[in-house]
Amino acid sequence: MTEQKNELYQEIEAWAQNAILHSPTWSINQLDYSEKSISVVEIIIGELAEKNFSISEEQLNMIAQEYGCYLLLTAQKLYGGEFYWNEELEQPMLICCEPQAAIVLLTWNKVKGRLLGDEADHLAFFLEGFAEAIQHPEEGSKIVYL
Repeated sequence: MTEQKNELYQEIEAWAQNAILHSPTWSINQLDYSEKSISVVEIIIGELAEKNFSISEEQLNMIAQEYGCYLLLTAQKLYGGEFYWNEELEQPMLICCEPQAAIVLLTWNKVKGRLLGDEADHLAFFLEGFAEAIQHPEEGSKIVYL
């Protein structure tokens, strides 16, 4: 792992740890980077979405980054892949199935959308779609989950 990639991994890991530290007490032992923990994150974000009127833009972004990194790290632990920084969207991404295909996962916008109350941004369903795509990637395909 190059030094730059290692640094990005450490940053993602630190943000994910912050998500766990800032989680409701009932959920802390369930945030174990397992597939099941993705549903726990969905519940936490859903509860926060109900209270979003009292969350500042800065807090929304911080929560989206923390839980977005938790989801990226969970996906990486479950499915493999490499982290890269997306310059255009200014957020980390996970790329799986290289070199035969590129299945890309970006999570910050999805978490923020869910925080803002968009139920179409269902996080567990979103990651389930990503997991299915990497099971049998089509040669040369490039799919972005955003």
